[in-house]
Amino acid sequence: MNTALPLVFSLVAILTVCGNTAALEAKPLSSFDFRTLQLKILSPDGKRTIGSTRFIVTRNNSSEEIKGETTYIDGEHDNESERLYVGNTDATARLDTYEHSFFNADGTLHLVDTLDAKSGLASCTSYSDGKTNARKSQLEVPADSFAGASELMMVAGSLRRGIRDIKFHAFACVPGPRIFSVEGSLPDRSEHWLLYPGDLVRLDMQPDLGVLSLLIAPFMPKMDAWFNPNDNWNYVGGEFDRYFRGPHVLTVRVPSPD
Repeated sequence: MNTALPLVFSLVAILTVCGNTAALEAKPLSSFDFRTLQLKILSPDGKRTIGSTRFIVTRNNSSEEIKGETTYIDGEHDNESERLYVGNTDATARLDTYEHSFFNADGTLHLVDTLDAKSGLASCTSYSDGKTNARKSQLEVPADSFAGASELMMVAGSLRRGIRDIKFHAFACVPGPRIFSVEGSLPDRSEHWLLYPGDLVRLDMQPDLGVLSLLIAPFMPKMDAWFNPNDNWNYVGGEFDRYFRGPHVLTVRVPSPD
């Protein structure tokens, strides 16, 4: 599936998430089983693990924060931070701020993506050969916009609520700041995936890039996302690109012990 869901999907090797469990279970957005989720992130051929990620989700009054720290075995690492307004248990979560930094093996910055949903200020900055290339924009940010890990959480939460036609807006650097609409429909049949047992569903999300589709779509991150309808629609793995024109990796959920 061709999509620009960049986030979340810089997960690697082992994903461990913890936080305020009572608050998380009250909100549809925090839609994983945070106490037991583990993912192995592999090389594209599925033969090597390439790092590890830890996400911490915390609730503070009407805000929820998602922080991710990723370390790769080659020395590269990522830091992701998101704040969402969640309000009361009946409110729809909204993205407040998003920042994702990618570091080279020597510790120097490679990329930094940021979005302030309230002001619409967004930036996509790359660092190479001692030079900084910053692309900045003032965007109109619809209320149903998400970025990074919140995108995958929103999709899984929608499936759990019985929503079969999923629509939302996503932020990505492709390579400059952009907000685009994403649509996907749940298929009417399950499939088998060699890397994970059970009858699974592969969700095909397609970004709408407007007049730029023909130019940008071939370079957008590619992702196949698999969910298990018999396990509360948990995300069980898929393929994705770490960032725009970045390396391709594979992720597989580690089944919880019986």
